[in-house]
Amino acid sequence: MRWMGALLLLPLALAAQTKTDDPCAVSGQVSNAATGEPVRRALVSLRRIDMSPGVTNIQVTNTVTTDAAGRFAIAGIAPGKYRLSAERSGFITAQYGSRGPGKAGNLLTLEPGQKSSDLAIRLTPHAVIAGHVLDEEGDPVASANVQVSRQQYMQGRKQIAQMNGTSTNDLGEYRLFGLVPGRYYVSATTRPNPMLPQTEDEYVTTFFPRTTDVAAAAPIDVGPGAQLRNIDITLAKMHTVTVKGRVVNEVRPPASGETAPRTNLNVMLSVRNAMVAGGGFTRGASVTPQGTFEFRGVAPGSYFVVAAINAPGKSITARTAIQVGGVNLEGISLTIRGGVPVSGHLRVEGETTQSIASVRLLLQPADLGGLMFGPMPTQQVKPDGSFQLDDVGADRYTVSLTGLPEGFYVKSVRSANLDVLAAGLEIAGISPAPLDVVLSPNAGQVAGTVLDSRTQKAAAMMMVVLVPQEKERREREAFYQTATTDFSGQFTFKSVAPGEYRVYAWEEAEYGAWMDPDFMKPLESRGEAVSIQEGGRQAIQVNLIPADSQGD
Repeated sequence: MRWMGALLLLPLALAAQTKTDDPCAVSGQVSNAATGEPVRRALVSLRRIDMSPGVTNIQVTNTVTTDAAGRFAIAGIAPGKYRLSAERSGFITAQYGSRGPGKAGNLLTLEPGQKSSDLAIRLTPHAVIAGHVLDEEGDPVASANVQVSRQQYMQGRKQIAQMNGTSTNDLGEYRLFGLVPGRYYVSATTRPNPMLPQTEDEYVTTFFPRTTDVAAAAPIDVGPGAQLRNIDITLAKMHTVTVKGRVVNEVRPPASGETAPRTNLNVMLSVRNAMVAGGGFTRGASVTPQGTFEFRGVAPGSYFVVAAINAPGKSITARTAIQVGGVNLEGISLTIRGGVPVSGHLRVEGETTQSIASVRLLLQPADLGGLMFGPMPTQQVKPDGSFQLDDVGADRYTVSLTGLPEGFYVKSVRSANLDVLAAGLEIAGISPAPLDVVLSPNAGQVAGTVLDSRTQKAAAMMMVVLVPQEKERREREAFYQTATTDFSGQFTFKSVAPGEYRVYAWEEAEYGAWMDPDFMKPLESRGEAVSIQEGGRQAIQVNLIPADSQGD
């Protein structure tokens, strides 16, 4: 009868082997995406993403190092959902299942007792751009500042943004490393020596190979692991001038008994160029105790002069536009005045049991390329719905809210009779009328599936974007939503404001490109139209736009 007892115990043993807390294991290899060779001593991390509240990343991350053959193995893993990634000096960090450098990888779902082997991670080597900075006679320029920039989308426009920089050595050599594949622009500049007398012609910012106009700069295409040398820049001279001015600080001094916060006064000169992100290439100048400043070696062109006082938790600025010609420009005056309070009340339309305790109101500069030297004005809404932001500087702002409960959307934001949700909030030295913010708990929802027409199968891990169609909303990022399809090719957009939209799905698209009218024009018919009413639900199927057909 012992055998009968053994049979009775067998189901219990099998159940014990597959119980929910049975550990899992993963193993695989890390290789060089350019050569296929194994990458030794790479750090492989398995990070759990379905964490319980209060559990930190450190508690749910397993890390190991690859061996001489690039192999790794991690055992004793709790069942759950994970991201697997690898990193190594000289390479771009990559996730398992990624379709390229910087792309998101696949999710690993580990069931109790699961053993996943032969997981492959391909690391792309960093690229290098190197060369010399020379003067007009071909001599090396030491201590020149070299910047590498690339184009990226900001608020629907493709602009050049600085990515990295270095200085030349005594031989005029520079080396820019750690670059991901892409198209870059390289520029160099050297500042006039304040100990030497000023001359009419000075070296100015010069783009490779030798142009002072960013629009005429020659782009450099960098492949994975490329070692591009002899990217030499010969500095150009141009007739330059001196720009002088004064900053007047009218910020309220601390009252009797108050402690004055530590503040920093900065003055910046920023190029006004629609092609250049963040307001343009900037340079700073020291400010004397009397408030005067001076910029030497300024080339003709359009600029902003920006003065900012930074204190803990806030920044107050003053800005003026100038046009530099062929003569010295003096008498620039900037007055920094204390900001004004912006107050208001938030209310919910209709009945709801949801809490608004986590809702925050945020003011962001509305103008493209607006410069921010400190934190943006933000304030948590009080339980009674009231809020007040202090020391808001003069500018035009967009009003945004974060932390809305699921299913809510911002229905309106008004200041007196002005609709500032669409038009923006203008601050011109006096407090605006109190803001009336209305939330609705009846947002819409769009759900669906992305289909790859090439395979007639659902497309997993693809970018899906909800694009507003009303003109006044197309320029506001807050009215867009993005999602990634799951392993079943499904997606959901929640908390959708009522309106007209199109839904697009891309195999590969640069983030933010969907706000660019030129990028979207040939793709208009590739999206699925949806009309969302309050509380409405829409289910749709979207065809994937392949990476090689976006220009069709």
